[in-house]
Amino acid sequence: MNATILIKPCGVGNYQCLQLGETGHEHFVGDSERLADAAENTTLVYIAPAEAITLRTVHFDNHEKKILQKTLPYSLEEDLVDDVEDLHFALGAIANNTVLLTIVNRQLLSQWLEDLEQQGVEIQQLVSELQLLPVANNSWSLLVENDRWLLRSAGSEGFAMEADSASLALQLLLDQADPLPEQLRVYCQQDQQPSILSRLSEMLRGMVEWSDDDYWQVVADGYLQNGQNKQNGQQFIPINLLQGDYALSLPWRKWWKRWQIAAMLLLSATVLQLGVTFGEMEVLESDNLELRVAIERSYRSVVPKGAVMDPERQLRRKVNALKGSSGEGFVTLFDRIGKVLAKTEGLSLQSLNYTEKQAEIRLTVLANDFDSVETVRANLEELGLIAELTGSSIEGSKTRARLRIKG
Repeated sequence: MNATILIKPCGVGNYQCLQLGETGHEHFVGDSERLADAAENTTLVYIAPAEAITLRTVHFDNHEKKILQKTLPYSLEEDLVDDVEDLHFALGAIANNTVLLTIVNRQLLSQWLEDLEQQGVEIQQLVSELQLLPVANNSWSLLVENDRWLLRSAGSEGFAMEADSASLALQLLLDQADPLPEQLRVYCQQDQQPSILSRLSEMLRGMVEWSDDDYWQVVADGYLQNGQNKQNGQQFIPINLLQGDYALSLPWRKWWKRWQIAAMLLLSATVLQLGVTFGEMEVLESDNLELRVAIERSYRSVVPKGAVMDPERQLRRKVNALKGSSGEGFVTLFDRIGKVLAKTEGLSLQSLNYTEKQAEIRLTVLANDFDSVETVRANLEELGLIAELTGSSIEGSKTRARLRIKG
């Protein structure tokens, strides 16, 4: 096994580190110099906080496999809070037309890497701590540190949460689980067990298996597990976020010194050859660019936001969707939904997204309580609509909920 050190920042310029070894692990805290001394000929793995990472399991068609890196971000655009251009997408294992996906804000990722570079720390992997929790088939893993709960329910599924919201979050996850877990392995101190049990549903209490391993013991086991356990034919190896624009750079300086003369001769010959054709292509490219700009400008005058792939086709789809040419249509569907929302006292609409392809509306509402949300959902289904609660949270005395509605 290659020497590996797991690291996470703890204060300015300091790191908590765990050096993995075949006979044992060494935990230490130190600055960048201390880390550099220990990191010679060693793989450094940076542990990113779970709160900053979004994990998804995405299904795709066969024809999309070769262009997943380009198409996946835009297929998830309507489900994400941030703009696609502001996010970095890292792909994991692909099997059975399913890919594991890790999403992080580009600015945040760049800041992590910039801080490391300024301190002379060169990492080889950057992974979400959530994916370092050990996971077994038909089992969930829960790591509790004070009021911070980390839950991993599958290879690329789970979340970080506060203790106060744990009961509701776990119940929602349990309601959507298929199949149900056979075991909930909880990592915590013994004196925390009664408090944790009080926040679990009766079903989860009956499947709890306790472990008093601390944070670093847990993540070390999860990293070394390295996908040995499988679920649905997939290996759940932690996804390295250093992909695409953030992939590790090759040792260009070293190579340049060795091949500098040959590269300069080749470059001169290439420039001479390309110079002849470049002039002709420049005129054609200028005309083509003006045409594309004019088309996109016209599209943007109607649809100011979102990705532009094929303006003419996209605009035609939007017009057809509003007319109701596919399914019930946005105007008719929203008219029916709006009448139900207006009848519910204290309920306000926070956001609305319409998916043309599925003729589906996604709402975020703020209600006085959870019963009001359930009343809205039930009233929508009485109208013959399909209304699904996809998530909810408590905000002070209010309940925020997300609904997916189809005609």
